[in-house]
Amino acid sequence: MTHSLEFNIHEKLAEYLAGEISLRDFEDWFFSETWDIDQMDNPTLANLVYGIKLSLAEFSNGDWTEAELRSMLRPFLEKYVVVDSQPVVQYGTSNISCRVTTSITYSDRSADIKLSKVSA
Repeated sequence: MTHSLEFNIHEKLAEYLAGEISLRDFEDWFFSETWDIDQMDNPTLANLVYGIKLSLAEFSNGDWTEAELRSMLRPFLEKYVVVDSQPVVQYGTSNISCRVTTSITYSDRSADIKLSKVSA
């Protein structure tokens, strides 16, 4: 099955954030797949690619630790769901999934954040 580049980027990013591939492996794959993003007529995909590239550039410049980089990349995969009446951020795609129990603020109430990998 052939997937879109956007889907493949989300898959690889989820693998990196889940600790299944190294940052170097993600970067090698990502840059080789997105070098011609300017030639594609897809603003949504371009925003995704440039957002990730900006985070990677700032990390390589020494602006962020790898832990901070991971935190900056997670929003590119966010999907909010409610599991057992508990707010959860679900990261991932069809093969990789991570859940972060997080706060969703309602009337200035919040909760703690905890990260865990979900078995596929």
